[in-house]
Amino acid sequence: MRKIVAGAAIALTMGCSIAAIAHEGATGVVKERMEGMKSIGQQVKIMVPMLKGTLPYDPVQVEKSAGIIESHSGETFTALFPEGSNGHPSEALSDIWDDWSDFKALSDELNATAAALKSVAANGGAEGDFKAALGTMLKTCKSCHSDYRE
Repeated sequence: MRKIVAGAAIALTMGCSIAAIAHEGATGVVKERMEGMKSIGQQVKIMVPMLKGTLPYDPVQVEKSAGIIESHSGETFTALFPEGSNGHPSEALSDIWDDWSDFKALSDELNATAAALKSVAANGGAEGDFKAALGTMLKTCKSCHSDYRE
């Protein structure tokens, strides 16, 4: 599991770096959701070194980062996907609207897993609890990106 989570984290952080270049020219709701995804990616980049053990686990920072991710997920996130908003430079696949209920469920799952991660940090959860909660959240990110992003 550790390799899967690490791989998902690396893919997500690389994708966010590449996406910054691809987002040029975005406007309106597409720009807004790209900025939200960029914010999520930045928070993941903060926490991945803690997951890997290259930085010490910092519950205060994890609580803050998870809260930011939580604020960009769920209904807040799905509201940024009105039908037909997948033209260039968007990386959203039309599968989002073809299977809206699954896409919405993944967005809600991201909200729940980010809230759980925030709760672990806020309540003094151990490093192992943090790693498990972050791993679960990253799997949700990977699922959505695999199914609904170019």
